[in-house]
Amino acid sequence: MKQIPAPLYRKILMTALAGGGCMLFGLIYYITMKDRVLLFLSAALFINCAWQAFSIYRTAKKEEYEIIEGTCVRINPQLVGKFRTVCMMDDAGAETTLRLTKSCKLKIGERYRLYLDNRNQFRTGNGFIDKTLATGNFLGYEPVQAAVESLENHKESE
Repeated sequence: MKQIPAPLYRKILMTALAGGGCMLFGLIYYITMKDRVLLFLSAALFINCAWQAFSIYRTAKKEEYEIIEGTCVRINPQLVGKFRTVCMMDDAGAETTLRLTKSCKLKIGERYRLYLDNRNQFRTGNGFIDKTLATGNFLGYEPVQAAVESLENHKESE
């Protein structure tokens, strides 16, 4: 099996750390204030984060993700909401349109590699609905130049 790509590894690590941090905070708060409700909510959040991290790890290890690589040619921001529409064009000229969160700092004209979970894809035939449903499948992205450099560094270390 191949090594886990850096964006997926980062997502696994950050998800696990977020859950662990919430559990630690809930435990400390319980010890000082004896608040069981917050402890149970923290435990539920920890279990959810652990499950999400394990699910992403399993997806990465089994290589059940889709890679979209290309140049960002258009970004349509939305004034209301937390998503924006991003259009990527690959080397063959095929366009792929996705709805991504505004936290993804893509720039027009730059090349990126996007990672999408392909286990839960659901196609309705309506392009807008398909893009909206695929929003939850987004796992991460990396600039292609950084991906090439990390691959070269990995080969040099072997």
